[in-house]
Amino acid sequence: MLNTYAARKISVPDTVKFIFVVGLIAGAIYGTALALASFPPEQSEIIKALPHEKLRQK
Repeated sequence: MLNTYAARKISVPDTVKFIFVVGLIAGAIYGTALALASFPPEQSEIIKALPHEKLRQK
């Protein structure tokens, strides 16, 4: 009978699995928010034609 590390059944409690998964999701959200905050968007001019009705004086 071989008693190796791979042959043993290792059980992790469900609470630890849940905390690990929640931590991964929270880390991904935090990393995404940090990346979006660190790299500001490039500014560009927006040119939009106004309709003639808005230019008429009443």
